[in-house]
Amino acid sequence: MKKSYDTPYGLMECYENYLVFHLTSDGVTGEASKEILSFAMKHYVNRKYVFIASRKFASPISPSAYKAINPKYMVGLAIVSESDAVKKEAYNEQGLFNGAFSYFKTIAEAEDWANTVVRKS
Repeated sequence: MKKSYDTPYGLMECYENYLVFHLTSDGVTGEASKEILSFAMKHYVNRKYVFIASRKFASPISPSAYKAINPKYMVGLAIVSESDAVKKEAYNEQGLFNGAFSYFKTIAEAEDWANTVVRKS
């Protein structure tokens, strides 16, 4: 069952094992990340999940944004986009996340991966 949250930075759709976040803001700071992840923490109380970031355009993500992540529960991060610029950003961000990390061109591919990551964690 899907539950949606309208955040100041984009729409978050939460499913059983993962959430899909549709970024609409121009960048994510450490403070913005804390606010975004607070929705996930309330939804997945003490349960593991994967964060799927759907990015239509390149958007600067501050390294401090990754410090708000609790890797005990957020066990995976997928970045989804057809943009080459976003793919390059994802490559640069990969070292900032301590968990399963992947890049996909479609949300459907990321969802399949996310279910596997949660099952195996």
